[in-house]
Parts: sequence; C-alpha cells; structure tokens
Amino acid sequence: MQVLLRLACFIVLMMSPLKADQCHESEDQVVSIFAANEIFARLCNARLKDKNTTIWYKNDSKTRVSMEVDSRIHQFEDKLWFVPGKVEDSGQYYCIERNSTYCLKQKITVKFVKNEPNLCYNSEALFPQRLFIGQNGLLACPTLDLFKDENNEFPRIQWYKDCKPLFLDNIRHIGEADKLFIMNVTKEHKGRYSCRTSYVYLGKQHHISRVIDLTPAKKTANQHREPVIMKPANETLEVELALMSTNRWGSPTEGSPTEGCSIRVVHSCVLERRRAEE
Repeated sequence: MQVLLRLACFIVLMMSPLKADQCHESEDQVVSIFAANEIFARLCNARLKDKNTTIWYKNDSKTRVSMEVDSRIHQFEDKLWFVPGKVEDSGQYYCIERNSTYCLKQKITVKFVKNEPNLCYNSEALFPQRLFIGQNGLLACPTLDLFKDENNEFPRIQWYKDCKPLFLDNIRHIGEADKLFIMNVTKEHKGRYSCRTSYVYLGKQHHISRVIDLTPAKKTANQHREPVIMKPANETLEVELALMSTNRWGSPTEGSPTEGCSIRVVHSCVLERRRAEE
C-alpha cells in the first residue's frame, strides 16, 4: 500500500510541469499603458473560476516573477507589482491561474511611458471619454481599485485640467471619492483631466496619476442618458475605466456614492449628503 502511495505521489510531481506547459491560453489581448516612475499593480485577467493559485511570469513565460517584496517587480498575493514601473520594464507578462482540474494562461502587455515635453502626461496613456453637452456628467479616476486603504476607501485625489490645478467650487466642479462631477457640460469643458494621488506601499509613498481626455458631444435622440466611453486610444481590448455604474434609466446602481440620485439632480443630492455629514 505504501509503495502504491509513493508511486502516486511521484506521478503527480511528474505531471505538474506538464500541466503548466499545457495550460489553455486566453485569446484576449490585454494592453496596459501607464506613466513611468509611478507605482502600478494589476490582477490576472484569466478569470478562472474557483482558482487555487495565481503565478506571474516574465517575458519568456518561463521565468517566474520574484516573490520577494524588496524586488522592484514582484508578485504579492495574486497581484503583479511594479514599485515603481520603469520604461525598461515594458514588455509581455504572463499570469497562470490554476484550480484542481484546469489551468488558464493570460498574456498581458505592459508599457510604461514618460511624459511628453512640457506636458504632465503622455498621449499614449490617455483614457478617452465623452460627456453630453447640457447635461451633468462625471469623470472617474481610472484603475484605482487596487489602491484603496484599509478602510476600503480611495486615497485623496487632486484634479487638474490641461496640467493646471482645477478649482473644485462645489457648484460647477465637485470632487467625490475618485470621481469628478461636472455640472452643465459645455464645449469649454473639453480638455485633458488629470487625477493625481499617492499610495503608501510597504511603508513608502508612491505617486499615481491618470489622464482622461474629455470630449463634450451633442446628444442625439437615440442615445442613452449615461456617459459614453469611447474606444481607448491605445487600442486595448480591455477597457480599464472606473466609471460609476448606472442602470438603463441613467440612475446610479446600488453601491454607488450617488445611489438614490438621478443624473440630472446629482449635484444637489451630493451637496445635501455633505450637509448631513457635517
């Protein structure tokens, strides 16, 4: 009996590398383009149900990413971390998710870019969005979910327009968590909106910035009321935007900071909630 048990264990060990080579590779194309010299983290997008483990690999899909948190590029839990990301880190990374019966492999292209001369951003790292003229709309600082604090709250965000500080007067522009509410959108609101914040990781503070390219547009009769997200400029097939979710009537869904407010009255609703908190 012991001989059979040892034989079974030997067979399992021999099969492990074979399974890794035979992982099914997802056909989804995932491209992430972000500012260099800032902290960056991402999850695997393989979306394997009931996964037991996640392993990250470098460009050749055979060299494992370091598990040492002192390493600038490392895996912590199931996330891939760049602390911070450098231009030379750009390339392909692979994540493998595995459960007891299946293995799924996902290729992710990461690109870190420096700011363009005399600008606070690089045009390759823009998140285009369109809001309708004459309506109230909102922008949300993209891909910040992995940088919430221990209370599951977003860090404090500073907003800029065309690289200049944006004054939040609580009338025309309202800052709420990771969102910027713009009241009565006009053509003059067109521009590049930057959201900047910082995140403390392993006792050290790191910068984070995202840039949204806002285009005000006229609404046609057959368009819905909620904001419309345009195709990402960097041709990604995965849209990494953190917009408020709305139902088909344009009202925020459960869990949104503006739950219970309609899009048209979100301004007064937010102000009323602030007065109640004070």
